[in-house]
Amino acid sequence: MNTLATLLLVTALTIPTPSLVLRSGVRIDVDGSVQQEDGRVVFRHAGVLYSLPAAEVDFDATRAAGANVTVVRAEEKGKLKVSREERDRLLRDLEQNHNGTVAPSNGLDVFPASPEAKTNSEDEWAWRREARGYEESVRRAKENLQLLYDRVDSLKQRIFTLSSLGYKPAQFTYETSQLQQTYDVIPQAELEVQRAQRALDQFRDDARRLGVMPGWLR
Repeated sequence: MNTLATLLLVTALTIPTPSLVLRSGVRIDVDGSVQQEDGRVVFRHAGVLYSLPAAEVDFDATRAAGANVTVVRAEEKGKLKVSREERDRLLRDLEQNHNGTVAPSNGLDVFPASPEAKTNSEDEWAWRREARGYEESVRRAKENLQLLYDRVDSLKQRIFTLSSLGYKPAQFTYETSQLQQTYDVIPQAELEVQRAQRALDQFRDDARRLGVMPGWLR
């Protein structure tokens, strides 16, 4: 008896958990199968229904990770895909269900018209919009800083050209004053980049702590 219990425990510990693998390398444990439908992938994680763009999923790696990937075509929407054995079992349960109660679905879900799926889709796009706002702030701060660097290079080149042509420093004081002013504002622009990046990193960390799917932040 002890040998059997040990064998069962070892078997349970060595059974891999099916995972959804993203192209970024992120792995997400899934409950049951993964469905690809209309350019999106629908799956359950910790009992909650999620969806991601199909382009973000590495299907070969997902299958290798033990997840069952099914493709739902347009004409098959709303149909419950089950095996012959599962269908026969459901029919037997239905025949024995004399009280009019719904036979157990054994975790099978029909996704169309699901309020939960609609709510998750709305939450997903809310997180995506907020993430893009933070990313845009970082992008603008970096662009502003690059403009300053470009202006420094342009002014330095102009000063070098004027000097090479024999002009005296007093004759290009405008360029030198503009160069100094540009140098003076560069530290503030660099600080803006750091602040924007820090805000983005904090947002992503908060989202991770709240259990937000990584694909929702792209």
